[in-house]
This record gives sequence, structure tokens and C-alpha cells, in this order.
Amino acid sequence: MTQIFRQQLAAIACLTVAALVCAVPAAGQEEEPQPRELTDWERAELQSLVEVVGAARAGELDPVEDPFDMSPSFLKGTDGATYVPFTLTIDPGKFDGSSVAVYLYVDDPAPAAAVEEETDDSDDDAEEAVFEDAYFIQLDEPGADSMVRLSRAFSAPGGDYDVYVAVRQSLGEEGEDDAREALPVMLLKRQVSVPDLWTEQLQTSTVLVADMVEPLAAPLSPEEQIQHPYTLGTTRITPKFDRRFGKQADLNLLMLVYNPRLSSGMPNVTVEYNFHTQTDSGEEFFNKTNPQEFNAQTLPPGFSVEAGHQIVAGQSVPLSLFPAGEYRLEIKITDNEAGTDLIRDVMFTVLET
Repeated sequence: MTQIFRQQLAAIACLTVAALVCAVPAAGQEEEPQPRELTDWERAELQSLVEVVGAARAGELDPVEDPFDMSPSFLKGTDGATYVPFTLTIDPGKFDGSSVAVYLYVDDPAPAAAVEEETDDSDDDAEEAVFEDAYFIQLDEPGADSMVRLSRAFSAPGGDYDVYVAVRQSLGEEGEDDAREALPVMLLKRQVSVPDLWTEQLQTSTVLVADMVEPLAAPLSPEEQIQHPYTLGTTRITPKFDRRFGKQADLNLLMLVYNPRLSSGMPNVTVEYNFHTQTDSGEEFFNKTNPQEFNAQTLPPGFSVEAGHQIVAGQSVPLSLFPAGEYRLEIKITDNEAGTDLIRDVMFTVLET
């Protein structure tokens, strides 16, 4: 690749998140929404979901295959916890309607195993979920891949968890009881390893590939935050889960950097972006964009990690200069003060049209 071409790419890779450096609070710190009383029909639809999850937790039901996919992301939450927004990708052909009921149960298998070793008289009802919630969701139209997606979130300390998600079609208030009871329940059991982002070691959030990043006039209400779990403060992020891009598209990236070592209260972090092509003969370096520097000279006045400000790294890279093909973006995060670094990879495809 010519030097001119490299300079072009470096010049047009612009920051879309610079204004967020001090604006993004720890995820999941909003107030908990006030619970409301369930109606009879809501209780009836959720009961079947609760029973299926209970049977799976008791070992009476073992899901053979995943009826849908789950994509979790990890961000630093509050009070030592990790905030885990996730998206379910579901074939719309599995529903005869546009509304679903969802039951989420996050289980820590370690305490349950310890109890079983101590006594045979285990009482599942006495075990408390790490996180538990239920939702009635109106589905959006299918995406370009003909799949529907719905997003929610949970919060948990770092550790390994069994996450149960039960989904069924919702008939709503006007549904007949017989028809309601006849509808099948889809159950996903997924083992999720939640990272501990509260250590003293350099850490990052998941690298979010965004379809859209939009500023909001004010933070969301607790109820709105549940519906839009990828919203951070006054920034709403719509993730892009399909890693296929046309040449006219931009690769929008956003990532938070945690726990840098401070000098006089300020971090000194460098984030580098190196693109590699994937070929039949192996991997070749393709290009790079200008690195980002987060230090006393580049961060805005008043920046303070101790006050809750966070380093938000990211770039928006136009793909018009990328030949069609498969790529690996290597993101290198270096804590210059501590002398440590991390690597995060993003795989993506550029299409000819």
C-alpha cells in the first residue's frame, strides 16, 4: 500500500466519541425502576416460563440445542459489579405474532454445588438468583438478515454464571387461555463468564461495533434504560451485530478503558488501530489509523478518574478505501505509566457493493 493511501486513511478516520470522555458514567448506575403489579394474563404467561427455567435448573430439562443466539457485552457497572447488556437473535418464523414474553434468570452454580455436597435436602426455592427479571416486548421488524433482535441487560459481580432465557409468544390481554397454554416455550441456557472489571489491572469494556451513536438531551428514565440497555448516560448506542459492511459504510468503534495507573491524578494511555487482511496464504498488514493519546495534555480540563470520568476510545473509519475482503482489526491499548498493554481484536468483512 502506498504512503499516500495510508495517509488518506489516517486522515479520514475521525473520532466520534471525543465528546464522551467525561460524559459517560459507569454503566447500570441508574435507579431501579419501581415494580408494578402483574395482571392475571401476564402472570399466566410468565408462569410457564418460570416453570421451564425451574425444571432446567433442577436438572429435569436439558436443552438439546439453542433455539436462538445470545450476544453479551461487558462494561464496568457500579458497586463492584459488571453491567452486561445482551442481545437475543431469533428467527421470526418461530413466532406467529409480534409480541413476546421473556424470563431471565442468572444463576451462580458454585453455591448450589456446595449446598448439594453438604446436604441432600436441597431447596431450590431458598436459592436467590444473582439476577432475575421478566419482560413483555414488542418486536421490531426483522433486520437485513431476516432475524429479529431484542436487547436487555443484567448486572453481576465477576464470575461464571448459568444464564437462562425463556421466551414465548405473548397473546396479550385478549388471548384465550387455551391458546395461551398451548404455546411452546423456547429455552436457552448459556454459560457466561463475566469479567471482573474492578481490579487494579488495565481492563477494557467489550469493543462495541456501532450501527449508530446518537446523543440524547437527557439521561433515560429507569424504564427507558431497560428498553435501551446500550445507552451510556446521554449517549445511545445501537450495536451492529452483522460484521459485513459495504464499501460505502463506516466502521464505528467504541470502547471504554478501565483502571489505568495514574500520575498526578492523570492517566497516560495510547490506543493503536492496526488493520490486517485475511488471505488464503495467511494474514498481511494492511493499514493503520492515527493512534489515540489519553493523557494530561490531551484530556479535557477537569478530567478525573476518581470523579468517575472514563476514557472512551473509538474511531469511525470509512471503508471506501478498503478492497473487498476479510479483515482483522487489532486494537492495542497501552498503559504507558504502568508499562502494560492489552490486545482486542475485531473481525469484519468488506463487501464489493
